[in-house]
Amino acid sequence: MSESGTLSGPPLREAPDVGALTLGRVLTDQAAAFPGHEALVFDDPLFDGTVRWTYRDLADQARRVAKALIASGTSKGTHVGILMGNRPEAVASLFGVALAGAVAVPLSTFSPGPELSYLMAHSDVAVLLAQTSMGRRRFAADLVELCPAASGAGQVWDPSYPFLRHVAVFGPPAESGGLQSWDTFLDRGNAVSDVLLNAVEDQVDPSDPATIIYSSGTTDRPKGVLHAHQAVALQWWMQARLFGRDSATRVWSPLPLFWTAGLNAAMGATIAAGGTWVMQERFESGQALRLLERERVTEPHAFAHQARALEEDPRWPDTDLSSCTKVFGKSVFTRHPTVSGDVTWNMPVGYGMSETSSFFTGFPSDTPREKLRGGSYGRVLPGSQLRVIDPGTGQVLGVREQGEIIVRGPTLMERYVKRTRSQCFDLEGFFHTGDLGFYDEDGNVYFSGRRTEVIKTGGANVSPAEIELQLHAFEPVRLARVIGIQDDRLDQIVVLCVELKDGSEATEQEITSFLRERLASYKVPKKVIFLPTVRSRSTTAEPRCRMLDSP
Repeated sequence: MSESGTLSGPPLREAPDVGALTLGRVLTDQAAAFPGHEALVFDDPLFDGTVRWTYRDLADQARRVAKALIASGTSKGTHVGILMGNRPEAVASLFGVALAGAVAVPLSTFSPGPELSYLMAHSDVAVLLAQTSMGRRRFAADLVELCPAASGAGQVWDPSYPFLRHVAVFGPPAESGGLQSWDTFLDRGNAVSDVLLNAVEDQVDPSDPATIIYSSGTTDRPKGVLHAHQAVALQWWMQARLFGRDSATRVWSPLPLFWTAGLNAAMGATIAAGGTWVMQERFESGQALRLLERERVTEPHAFAHQARALEEDPRWPDTDLSSCTKVFGKSVFTRHPTVSGDVTWNMPVGYGMSETSSFFTGFPSDTPREKLRGGSYGRVLPGSQLRVIDPGTGQVLGVREQGEIIVRGPTLMERYVKRTRSQCFDLEGFFHTGDLGFYDEDGNVYFSGRRTEVIKTGGANVSPAEIELQLHAFEPVRLARVIGIQDDRLDQIVVLCVELKDGSEATEQEITSFLRERLASYKVPKKVIFLPTVRSRSTTAEPRCRMLDSP
């Protein structure tokens, strides 16, 4: 720790096992090191078969995507949307975008039409790569409805998405809605030589923008978090070490790629270790158990509600999970009769956010368990710095003094999309997280809570302001306030407290149906509480809502 009250991690040059710092080069190097090793395994519901890609396969497919993008007119900095679940084509698309020097924008498969439209417009995507459907969602049909011009044979010209020029979809032709097929898109790249693609890749720099991840944060609209290649690649290398992964690691995780944890911890850190990602597009407990057993998964990851669903599945006690050795103390997997966990491995503990591309502090998996019992989230990672300040005065605080956590370092975002750096950081380059915490004499960081109102439900962040904004368009509602209450399964659930206008009527189902058309499903309140209508000329009165117990 420096004299200025700044908690610093080790110098970045001392970070062990860090390789290439552009995403395309990470894959290129790993494909050279592990050409025939299995990289991705996927049971494909679109074509009813199991897909197995080696590292060579993944690199080849990523290069095909990159060539097709170049042939479609993308150049360095072009924004490319990826609307896919956890499937091999999504990973190939992400790496293909990186190889072409463009910026990958993974779009939420949870987003209904209006939210998807906002993300497409706000992110300025020029090319959109999607799958035709996923479960009950029909993405191709949604895209044709949002942008009818995309179903034509030529380029897209639509004032609602002024930068969008191409849309291509992967899936059965009958579901394409007239959108450009995946094969047609890839065939575009036949005119691009390997020499040209290699020259493009060589000009991609760690400082170039690589990804935009949308996070609900605490605002009324999702925020686009722009990261450079270095930030994301560093996370992959550092997390591979934090989790203790190597080429024998087989990770199962349904975390989606449009969340930082899915992009970095599930996929990126596995690729950086030369391991195998056993993919699941949509969580279903029966299929998950079959994958865990059949693919001999060594490191399973699930949110609390998913873990409970696994344990409650009737096939749970008879499933052979003996390969799952990288499990931790209170994990549901440690309670399975066939599991004998590696006692030297513990689930990495850390503090971070989308703005820091995931981990900012952490304890690696080989940390002794007694050290983890103190409630700390670990120490600042290499190259990064942390301060704790008085949120009212901005004064830098010292050891064990609680205040707002502010951070800066090589994995910090470049900025929010359509925000200047001065709007995102203070004059010294620190990002103010809105989180409360402190650090101790040994440099261990502790998280105390959030200054903001963000609700954590099922592993996802939900902004109350975003839900309340949508209800401005629902005529019967006069005032609405969204809160989170504790829940054993989901951590918190979203609850809406609403006051209707005098003389108006609305049911809980009508309100949730209205929101479901506009927001991702996990953002829709699980419960609606109707408060008495205030019959007054005053427009300043706000409803009060307090719940002491979870329903």
